[in-house]
Formats: sequence, structure tokens, C-alpha cells
Amino acid sequence: MSKFYAVAHGFKRGLFEDWNEAKKQIDDFPQAVYKKFDDKKEAEKYLNERKATSTKIVPEDTKASTFYAVARGKTIGVFVEYDEVKKSIADYPQALQKKFSTFAEAHEYYLKFAEGKGAVKEESKKSKETKSAETSNAEVFYAVARGHKSGVFSTWAECKEQTDGFRGAKFKKFDNKEEAELFASGKTLKQIEEHKKRSNDSSSNDTDCPVPSKKSKKV
Repeated sequence: MSKFYAVAHGFKRGLFEDWNEAKKQIDDFPQAVYKKFDDKKEAEKYLNERKATSTKIVPEDTKASTFYAVARGKTIGVFVEYDEVKKSIADYPQALQKKFSTFAEAHEYYLKFAEGKGAVKEESKKSKETKSAETSNAEVFYAVARGHKSGVFSTWAECKEQTDGFRGAKFKKFDNKEEAELFASGKTLKQIEEHKKRSNDSSSNDTDCPVPSKKSKKV
């Protein structure tokens, strides 16, 4: 059965049937937004709901004390009037905007989150850490409690596929499979720690202790 990967915010928007092609568009793209579908029409609807209709960027020499960058909305760009920003982000799913004191900062934010420019260098350090973790001899488990699909995964790439673009994603790396499974099932770190403590206490109680011998009483 065909799968459709809708990339709403990535280096290249579009509908992909090959996960590797979709992955190229979202890897290293800041806060990429995408979703997997079984139905092509649903995937197209998802894309259309997350599409900017126009771009507006005020002149760089505009005199203002506040600049608003809208990276995801009906109209994207850099604004000085907040009313325009409100219209742009109203009812737009996963809208993204931020206020700045200078045009340069606002424009940089817009380029980063709308077009992915300047994001690759920032993500390179994370990529190196990821590769280092995956090539480590120690076995690791990636637990996804909230994502496109919850569960325990053996590689970061699988974990990233389930969490990228998912609002409120919750995931964590473990070196213990049982703890990873507990986290994926919805347990908090505190509950996992308590479970671990109970298990350790139980093991200690199960250890045979020598029974002291009674001394014979002299008559």
C-alpha cells in the first residue's frame, strides 16, 4: 500500500512517496512540519491548509521600534504592524512568528524558519552528536511517548521520523530497554525512577541472609 509524505515546511514543499526524498527536505530544517498519510487526498489537504498565499517584507530602512517576523502563516515575511501579523496567523495551523527590535533580526528569523537558510550550520553540531551516539558501542533505546507513532526505537533516525513536525512531541533516549518502554507507555521520569527503586529493593530483600545460630546454654 502506498504511503504519502506531505512536507508542509521543509527545504522543498510537496508530496513524496519515497521517505528518503521526504527526509532530505526535513533533515536539518528548523522545526520541519510534515506528516505521513495512507490517502493521497488527505495528504494534499494537509499541504493546502499549511500554505502561504503571499510574502511581504517591509523595506530594510523602515523606521520602527518593533519588527514582526512571520515564518509560517497566510502571508509570510517581516512586518511592523501587529494587526497584519494577527490576520496572517489566524486559523493557520502551527503558525510561527516572533517579535524583534531590529529588521535584521526579524529578517534572519524569517529566512531561517521559512526557507531554512542558515539552519544547516546550526544543526551540524547536533548531527555530529547524533552520529556519535549511533556509532557508540553502547546499546541505546529511543522512547517516543507522543509522536506520529509511539514506541521504542533503536535508531535516532526512526525516532526523528515519528517526532519531527509533531506538535508537543515527547521523546527521550535510554540505555535501558525496560525504562524506555515505561516512558513510551506514558510513565513520567519520576515514576520510572520509583519503579527502578522498587525493583532494586525487591532484589535486596530476595537475597538470602544467614540465620544467626543460637549459642548453647551451659547448665
